[in-house]
Amino acid sequence: MNEKEAIIIESIRTGAQSVALQYLYDVSLKKVRHYITSNNGSKEDANDIFQDTVIILFNQIRSDKFNAASSIDAFMYSVARNLWIDKVRRDKKMTHYDSPDEFASLSDHQNMLDDLIKKEKSTAMKEVFDKLDEKCQKILSYVIYEKRSMKEIAELMGYNSDDVAKTNHYRCKGYLTKLVKSDPSLIKLLRN
Repeated sequence: MNEKEAIIIESIRTGAQSVALQYLYDVSLKKVRHYITSNNGSKEDANDIFQDTVIILFNQIRSDKFNAASSIDAFMYSVARNLWIDKVRRDKKMTHYDSPDEFASLSDHQNMLDDLIKKEKSTAMKEVFDKLDEKCQKILSYVIYEKRSMKEIAELMGYNSDDVAKTNHYRCKGYLTKLVKSDPSLIKLLRN
C-alpha cells in the first residue's frame, strides 16, 4: 500500500471522507465506468455500480476487513466487476417473455452474459500468463494453442530431447497453476 492509499484509508476510518471521495471519483470512477460501458452497460449503470462499490469499500475499511495488501483501485475494480456481473445475471433471471421477440431478446441477453464472462476469464488468464517468463509462455503456447508435440517443441526451443521439453513444460505448467491458485478472485471467476 502506498502513502496516498494509507491516507485515504485513514480518512475513511476517521470520518474525513472528502479526501477519499475525491480520490475515488478522480481515479476509480473512470476505470469502473470504462469497464461497465465496455460491457454493454450505460453511464448510469456505471454510476450506480460505482456508488455501491464505494459503500462496500467504506464498510470494509470501517470494519477492519479491508486487506491492506491489495490496492484500493484493484479492490474497487474487482468489486465493481463482480457487482456488474451479478446485475447482468439478476436482470436475466427477472426477464419474463410472452412473445417470440421477447424470447429472442432473452437469448441475446444470455449470449451477452456468456460473452462477458468469457471475456473476463480470458482477460484474467492473459494477465496471469503475462507474468510467466518468455520461455514458459512459448512452451505453453506451443502446447495449448498450437497443439505441438514434445518432439516439435524440443526442436523449436533447441532442447536436446523430448524429455527436456516435457520437464520444462511440466515446470511451466506448475508455475502457471501456482499463479492461478495464489489469486482467490481469479479462482472464483474461473469457477463461474
